[in-house]
Amino acid sequence: MSQIHSDSAFAVLSFLAAPAILTNASTILALGTSNRLARAADRARLAAISIVSSPNVSDPLVVLQQQDFQNSTRRATLLIQALRRFYLAAGAFAAATCIALLGAFADYFHITLFDPISQVATIVAALVGVGGLAHGAVTLLQETRIALQSLDLQHAAITKWRATHTAGLDPPSPSAPPPPDLSPRGP
Repeated sequence: MSQIHSDSAFAVLSFLAAPAILTNASTILALGTSNRLARAADRARLAAISIVSSPNVSDPLVVLQQQDFQNSTRRATLLIQALRRFYLAAGAFAAATCIALLGAFADYFHITLFDPISQVATIVAALVGVGGLAHGAVTLLQETRIALQSLDLQHAAITKWRATHTAGLDPPSPSAPPPPDLSPRGP
């Protein structure tokens, strides 16, 4: 690591900062993705319960739940893929940090054989980490698209239900008495 050879320890620390920050970013993305995975699993579980407990498979609500179940399982599969990529990125960035630190120590103690090896290994590990982050982010975009499509399906189903169930109902007349005030009163 002859390029960063310096009498100051801050030069080594600044060289180590980038992989450490990217490790943190990877783990934060993994945390958010695991929360999204839990939500998708919960949605799939609720849809499955609704499907199994309904006696009428042709009921529009059951059909909607079947679509939601399929979307939730596809989302869960994509989220697991994204999690794997974020874990790979976090591990690669942590490895890059450790290798860079070892290279800095080797350079400090003038162990020249380790210098080019540590430089190449650090760059390879960092590139693997960047690839994992980028691929995981693209996978999250695909999952988000499916989640939005699922919400659009539910919105359309609710709009259709409202149109068929509220047709012909008269809106409340303006002369109707207001509802009673049920708010608690103080002493």
